[in-house]
Amino acid sequence: VKVVGKAGQGGKLFGSVTAKEIAEELKKQYAVDVDKRKIELSMDIKAFGVYPCTVKLPQGVTAQISVFVTES
Repeated sequence: VKVVGKAGQGGKLFGSVTAKEIAEELKKQYAVDVDKRKIELSMDIKAFGVYPCTVKLPQGVTAQISVFVTES
């Protein structure tokens, strides 16, 4: 999933990427509707880069996705 963030001072990410933003991008990019509460972030996403993420899907299925955070 690609998430575009705004750059703050020094080229760092302004704020952080949340599960809500990831859920919105999953729906927009892949037409997959996931509740933000089913997305588990292993760490706070406060910089540009690639981060692992776990998504709990229906019927006990768990998926590992990568969140690619880029500058706008």
